[in-house]
Amino acid sequence: MAVPSEFSDELIDKLLDKLSSDDEFRAVFQRSPRIAMAYLGHESASNAGPDDQGEWSGLQCKQLSSPEAIKASRDELRLQLIGSMASLKPIRLEA
Repeated sequence: MAVPSEFSDELIDKLLDKLSSDDEFRAVFQRSPRIAMAYLGHESASNAGPDDQGEWSGLQCKQLSSPEAIKASRDELRLQLIGSMASLKPIRLEA
């Protein structure tokens, strides 16, 4: 999953918290990462329309890793998300 726009530290923490503990959020994220990110307050996701073909057009998640796997990899995932190369390297949230 390539990540559109840079994420703030606060947003990254919210995302990883929700993905590792909230089944309802995980289901929304799998259906539409853009909607899930808008729920967390990501401005680019909030401002994108439902048919937006910009940075959100190719973002999809077929199957998330388990909450336990995300918890176990949290530090590594966090570093990937805040790293300057995050937009160029896929983030492994999928199983």
